[in-house]
Amino acid sequence: MDYQVLENEELIVRVLNKGAEISSIQSKKDGTEYIWQADRNYWSRHAPILFPIVGKLKGDQYQLDGETYHMSQHGFARDRDFLVTNHSLIH
Repeated sequence: MDYQVLENEELIVRVLNKGAEISSIQSKKDGTEYIWQADRNYWSRHAPILFPIVGKLKGDQYQLDGETYHMSQHGFARDRDFLVTNHSLIH
């Protein structure tokens, strides 16, 4: 799985490219994991980004300015690939 790693002196955070989903937040001090580890026997996602909607649209479609558009449950962000293009440190 492709992911980005962000870390500081206290935490290591792993963010999946698919859906920009946080897959791990782990303490450097004691190794505590704070994110569900996606046991496929129960639920295979960690913490998906639901954008631009949360939920399901009737017929998986919506209308805007007289046009009809398709949108799957919870929007499109959780199933798209994201890449970091720029980052900086905040002090």
